[in-house]
Amino acid sequence: MVRRSAIGYFYASVDERAPTLPPWAWAALAAVAVITLGLATLSACGPWDPWETHYGEVARQILVRSDPIDLWWKPGYGPSGNAENTFWSKPALPFWLMALSMKIFGVGQGAAADEMVRGGLTELAIRLPSMLAGWLSAAFLGYVTWRLGQVRAKTAHARRAAAHTGILVGVILSLMPQWAIVTRQALTDMFFVGPVTLAMGAWAMAWFQPDRELRRYTLPWRIRGRPLSVPLDRAYLGFLALFLVAVIVPLSALDLHVLSEATRKRVAGFVKLPGVPNLRTLWQIHLHLLIYWGGATLCFVASLFWRRRSQAWMGVLYLAAGLSLLGKGLIGPGLIGLLVLADMAVSSRFHLLTRCGLPTGVLLFALASFPWHHSMVLYRGERFFNELIILNNLARFGSGEQEQAVGGFTYYLRTMGIAALPWIAALPAALWRALRADEDGDDDPLAKLRRFALLWLAVSLLLLTYSVTKYYHYLLPALPPIALLIGLWLGGSLSGRDRGWLARHPQIRWLAAALGIGLLALVARDVLIEPAWIAHLTTYLYTHMWREGAPPVDVLTWLTIPAALGLIAWAQLRPRLAAAAMLASSFAAATWLFVTYLPQTSENWSQRSAIRTYYDRRGEADPLLSFWFYYRGETFLTKADVWVSKQAKRDKLSELYEEKRGVADNLWLITTKSHVSRIKTMLPRDARLGVEEAYTNAHYTLLRIPVAPPK
Repeated sequence: MVRRSAIGYFYASVDERAPTLPPWAWAALAAVAVITLGLATLSACGPWDPWETHYGEVARQILVRSDPIDLWWKPGYGPSGNAENTFWSKPALPFWLMALSMKIFGVGQGAAADEMVRGGLTELAIRLPSMLAGWLSAAFLGYVTWRLGQVRAKTAHARRAAAHTGILVGVILSLMPQWAIVTRQALTDMFFVGPVTLAMGAWAMAWFQPDRELRRYTLPWRIRGRPLSVPLDRAYLGFLALFLVAVIVPLSALDLHVLSEATRKRVAGFVKLPGVPNLRTLWQIHLHLLIYWGGATLCFVASLFWRRRSQAWMGVLYLAAGLSLLGKGLIGPGLIGLLVLADMAVSSRFHLLTRCGLPTGVLLFALASFPWHHSMVLYRGERFFNELIILNNLARFGSGEQEQAVGGFTYYLRTMGIAALPWIAALPAALWRALRADEDGDDDPLAKLRRFALLWLAVSLLLLTYSVTKYYHYLLPALPPIALLIGLWLGGSLSGRDRGWLARHPQIRWLAAALGIGLLALVARDVLIEPAWIAHLTTYLYTHMWREGAPPVDVLTWLTIPAALGLIAWAQLRPRLAAAAMLASSFAAATWLFVTYLPQTSENWSQRSAIRTYYDRRGEADPLLSFWFYYRGETFLTKADVWVSKQAKRDKLSELYEEKRGVADNLWLITTKSHVSRIKTMLPRDARLGVEEAYTNAHYTLLRIPVAPPK
């Protein structure tokens, strides 16, 4: 009886002791903290090999070649200088956005040879699109939670609690290590996970709350005696803004490019061979783009006749699915389709198929994703389709890409602990709460959202596990539902919504806390055993030298202790203390990650310092050689002004040395650390004694090779 009275007193006083700041102020403070932490530490890390530098150079080539259609990559010059030319392994959206950002910041086309390794604009320019996508996705997921939580809220306390829950969801997702790292790196993953998150949020907004009429604005004209009106509703305006960005802007850019005089002049100079683009190809692309312009006009006109809010949100879903295809490939729309079908099956709502505007939706999806793909098929033909769709989408899913990129059922379960640290400790309690969502009633939007988050997590993990090719960063789509589950759990505890089942199940409450602390201990052990695992959350090489170079991680284990104490506080029915401890632990871990771990690791995963040393010390005619390795940072950071030999071609190295006698003071050679001793034996005899290791780290070594005078 005493316990029940204490519990009752505690929850009765929640409203009086709740924070006095309005929700918008908490949201602003959270946004400022996350954004400041991200931006303030961004330039401390150089572009990481191989993906950031690879993708950054593809984006830079869009500016250099003034060509947003045909993605391009050129390693440099020398024996392997033309090892690649075209870049067809990824769709165009990430590179368009990176190129636009580089254009805005004036990066990549300057006269200074060393501009890519000076200041912090290079890192900001190539990473900003991914950062915005990550932050906006987290904010939108929080907004969806906030809005759905207020549907049934009848008191000021309930409305404030819904807002706080939404803020928690956004902050939790933003601070998860894998999400935070991918957000601040120039990778393609956020450009499909972001749209997937947008699509799932749109699905929830469309069907997890009562539908209503769109607010409309009556025009001063009449048709057949009836007043003419157009939608003027927040949901519709959101759709319209996304329609302009996802459909109209890309269509305009593509059409203007193929019709420009500069493009016509360049294509007119191509060799006249079968399969090579010509002026007729450009005209064909323009004519086919006119079809898409007609489809865009049709969709816009049709949208003016929408009457229900759900129609606008479903329009957002279809556009987001198209963007996910343009962001990374088939995995995005495939995951969205699976989740929609799974939710309809679990909730027995297949009747939504007749209400979700499928004909218009399919057209919206095509408008957001097909124009560039269609243009490239016309421009490059079947080879492009085979490489992008068959090899880099279907084959990766069904047959695998590399021997190291495979794993069993537990592959992602182990990685999830580090990816979601320290919030993984709260997952057992959050899952327990989600499995009891039926206690909230079928009409509670947050209960529907909780059940959907559980389904979202299960489907994502099953799909990723089924894929033969497995990389740690492929886990990223599972993090938004985890953040939803944990945010709803913590928000429900703070608001007092869950006081009934918490009070009735003390044994299970303590069991969930114990399981969470046990998970935290296991993850801390894994991090201590393999410090590079955090870096591997966004890389793809996990063996040999890529397991070296990570700094000590002992501090991280101490930073997770407040999260463990927070779980104990939650089990003691002290949710505010629990929330404060877990948020403090998460923010402290993220700060350590950005301020200490990533910058120190970057010195080994990035070539920036090595190439900066070359520019600091080189003579006017001294060339840079990339020898016996090919990680692409050497190309991006020099703007492709690098002599490249992917293999150990001793004869080519000797030829270059002889060519530079009397011209250059030194040859500067960058290679992997393991090759240094053998490379020294490949040099001409009169060059071996003066070789200096000008810079070295765990992965790379920069050699200064003096060039002897002419014989």
